[in-house]
Amino acid sequence: MTIIGYDFYGTQFFRSPGNAIKDIFYGELKGGIYDELEIRDRTDAPTDKNKTKWELDHRAIFKFAGDLEGGNISNSGLEIVSFAIKRRRVNEIDSITLEHIPFINNLSINYEDYTQPNDELIYTIVPIAQNELEGKPVEVHVKSDFVGWWLVDKETDNTLGFDSAIGEIGSVETALNQGRTVIETLSRFPSVYYFDKDYHTFSLSTAIIPSEFERSGQNYEKIVNTFIRDHRPFIVKSDTGRIFVCDCSNPRFSTPLNTWKDYDYGVLTIDFVEIQDYNEFMNE
Repeated sequence: MTIIGYDFYGTQFFRSPGNAIKDIFYGELKGGIYDELEIRDRTDAPTDKNKTKWELDHRAIFKFAGDLEGGNISNSGLEIVSFAIKRRRVNEIDSITLEHIPFINNLSINYEDYTQPNDELIYTIVPIAQNELEGKPVEVHVKSDFVGWWLVDKETDNTLGFDSAIGEIGSVETALNQGRTVIETLSRFPSVYYFDKDYHTFSLSTAIIPSEFERSGQNYEKIVNTFIRDHRPFIVKSDTGRIFVCDCSNPRFSTPLNTWKDYDYGVLTIDFVEIQDYNEFMNE
């Protein structure tokens, strides 16, 4: 066991002094087989095979439910059944679990993530044993560097890039909508009140230029069927590092009045309303 912190330890008639600093912030168990782990403030509590109940000085009681392999962080001797793929930003502690992939011997795994923001990220591959114990993780540092705005379906990995334009390249304006009420009073100035509402709205446009043997109208219908008619939340991310979970609505498709061969294009515009926190959405 490794304990990093500050405290005094006393046995028998010696006691911990009142000025002890009980800030133990890291502990690690490995290379052993454990039935139960008990963490208490007191150093004079007797230890025996009769398990005690929770007392006021208890900080944690870990019971491994009859599984004597509990606490074996390397999963030594346990059968690995799957791998968990997790992701976090470099400056964050908590990870988002992206996928659980069943373990198949001698099978290479290729995982593509379309939901990531433009940032420095750490991907973690964690082996999972039969009893859902996590083994020793492997970390991969990645710097995401995409360009433009992208619409992403978390469930199917379908994407739509807002990265093309006809003529002048426009800009994207996002508006922050806050809960705000103005009440007129009998005095010179009104009263202004705010409540919890806080979300963004914006519109994105892109040029649809079909490939050979396709028409822009057919591409438009595919996009509408993929992102509009399901009425589900989607991820919208920008190369600036901003990322939203949005409802997509009100698609508009603008085409020239007269088209001719090899010059069939259209401009698609979609409205977006932010409806959920990104981290909460990814953890669902």
